[in-house]
Amino acid sequence: MDSGSHALTLGRLYAWEKKLYEEVKAGDITRKLYERKCSRLKHQDIGDDDAMDKTRAAVKDLYARILVAIRSAESISKRIQILRDEELQPQIVELLKGLMRTWKIMLECHETQNKILFDVKSFTGSTYGKFSNNSHRRATLQLQVELQNWHECFKEYVAAQKAYVETLHGWLTKFVVPKEEFYSRSSSAVPYGVNGPPLLVICRDWLVSVDKLPDRAVTIALKSFAKDVRALSLQQGEEQQQKRKVDSLAKELDRRILSFQKTESRLLEPNLTEHKCESDMERQSESLTEKKEQLDVFRRKLDVEREKHQNYMKETQRITLKGFQTGFCAVFESLSEFSKASQKMYNELVTCSENAEKVGNPAYIEGTKHEENSSR
Repeated sequence: MDSGSHALTLGRLYAWEKKLYEEVKAGDITRKLYERKCSRLKHQDIGDDDAMDKTRAAVKDLYARILVAIRSAESISKRIQILRDEELQPQIVELLKGLMRTWKIMLECHETQNKILFDVKSFTGSTYGKFSNNSHRRATLQLQVELQNWHECFKEYVAAQKAYVETLHGWLTKFVVPKEEFYSRSSSAVPYGVNGPPLLVICRDWLVSVDKLPDRAVTIALKSFAKDVRALSLQQGEEQQQKRKVDSLAKELDRRILSFQKTESRLLEPNLTEHKCESDMERQSESLTEKKEQLDVFRRKLDVEREKHQNYMKETQRITLKGFQTGFCAVFESLSEFSKASQKMYNELVTCSENAEKVGNPAYIEGTKHEENSSR
């Protein structure tokens, strides 16, 4: 970014925080040892001058080490404040501005997508009216996978943003001294610092706003559309099964017609009919009539199954159209609302950050100077 590497700044802050923790921990160990030595000096036998001198020397040495630890901790704290105000805050502001622009573009895209789907009233492409083949089924299954991935990515984005802001906000609250502790130092007016650094206000507002984003509506819309796509996949499977049934019956009908024609032509051959008696002819004629009736029954059965297949095709097209008109529209409508809310949120946060910069509030831990002045 123009304001420097955000990752590098966070890494440096982490390193200084770790060093500060180690300094404070070491200083606390020294303080406890100092308190024990003071207690020993207080209860030591007055007549033992050498032991008392050694304890006094140890107490003075520990006190000096405590002062060094305090100065070191203050120095590290100051470095952390400088990084926070001069690097981290400009980076956060730049990030907010970038996110504001990003969601402005996303809003325009989702509104356009929603309008396109709203205008879809029917499918009139080259595949309209044709049965669902394997490529159609694969496309539907692939859409299911992509929807699941889309849903997971969206949830991860929302969760990651919230976790990031929560962590940042939680860290910044460490710069706020409890009011009771602050007022115990002096009765003077409390400066802005008691409310924390300006970046804390920005992150607090950010955290509150993130919780208000309509991400749940997007999740519900994606889940609902995924359900529609699963229903479409099942319908395509049933349609394909019916198509296979129709094809199988059509082949069987062709086989039976061919068999009937062969039987008919054989019975009607002149050299055979001359040597047959009337009763044989009549019996064969009845058999031929019976087979023809069976063919008609089978043909009607095939027509029924073909009609069922046509109904399956219509139902597949209806589910497809309804799913895209309602389900996909709902997805882009919810995403448009989410994008609009996100853009508004980042716009307000940027305005808040610009106002904070104009005021020029000091870093908070300058409360230490206030303490020093009041002690004087």
